[in-house]
Amino acid sequence: MQTQPPSYALRPPKRIGGSLSLDFVNTEMWRGDVPLRGERLTGYGELALWAGHLGILDRAGVRRLIQEAERRPDAAAAVLATALRLRGALGRILTAPAAASPDDLAVLNAVLARAPTRTGLAPARSGFAWAMTETDPLEQPLWPVVWDAAELLVSGRAERVGSCSDPDCAWVFLDTSRNRSRRWCSMADCGNRHKARRHYERVRAS
Repeated sequence: MQTQPPSYALRPPKRIGGSLSLDFVNTEMWRGDVPLRGERLTGYGELALWAGHLGILDRAGVRRLIQEAERRPDAAAAVLATALRLRGALGRILTAPAAASPDDLAVLNAVLARAPTRTGLAPARSGFAWAMTETDPLEQPLWPVVWDAAELLVSGRAERVGSCSDPDCAWVFLDTSRNRSRRWCSMADCGNRHKARRHYERVRAS
């Protein structure tokens, strides 16, 4: 029986969040309307491929993690479950940091606690990379996500996190506009759909 390739192997993720942790939250499609929700992280391989597309891993790193997941399927499934819990927690924390719940913070802090310590720099194929203490490599796609989320929160930049005005979409983004006027995750997608819908309603009314 031929299996279907992971969706991120067919269609790379859109990077509209302006921040790695926000792009991670946006791996869930149609976040606003529960019946429409679409899951992109349907297996550990999807998580590894997403990390490759976002530059967290190179191609060799993606292959290594997928092979590791095949050797340790139970551990890979547990990491995927952690990733999904983390994504939900980040979606709530980053869009309303002042109202962050202790449970959501506990999810974030648990992954932060397991992330390796950066001990220095080491030569790498493309220049330099962090030398880090050893930890479970299967969680590697999540480390830069939680570091980025923590930086957003402690810097106060999370106050600029917005959500798409399409109530079905609800993708998140870092609003860097001067007067925080950004409404859409993308004008090419939700923005254009809104304009087309308004045009249709005006034509119909006339």
